Amino acid sequence: MSSLCNDSAGFHVEGFMVRTVKFSICRVVFLVAFAVCVSLFSSGCIRTQVHITTDPSDAKVTVNYIERGYSPIEMPILWYWYYKIRIEKEGYEPIEADERFKAPPWAWWPLDLFAEIIPVPIKKTYVRHYVLKPKESD
Repeated sequence: MSSLCNDSAGFHVEGFMVRTVKFSICRVVFLVAFAVCVSLFSSGCIRTQVHITTDPSDAKVTVNYIERGYSPIEMPILWYWYYKIRIEKEGYEPIEADERFKAPPWAWWPLDLFAEIIPVPIKKTYVRHYVLKPKESD
């Protein structure tokens, strides 16, 4: 086994030992194992999203002045702060809300660094439900 992992050889120049390195099976195995470990430990991530439902369903959902679709809808949270949400459906009073999504503890510094590098994805889903009121007819 020692001959497999002996990856250096050398020669003498004016009394000094000059080492040359050649690739061996041990070096290749080490590099492959290192690459596998790096890929495993760099696969963790934090995913945060919001699930918006309405009563009645199929109401148009606008977030920060961008139409996102019709309820029920699930969308990613890209930052923890205030979002302006507008819900509207024909025949119902529109709803406007300023929703704040607070950062969970694993998104605080310095815990966020460790949460990003662990190999297990962390998922947080906020749920918001809105009830639309029918328009009053005049």
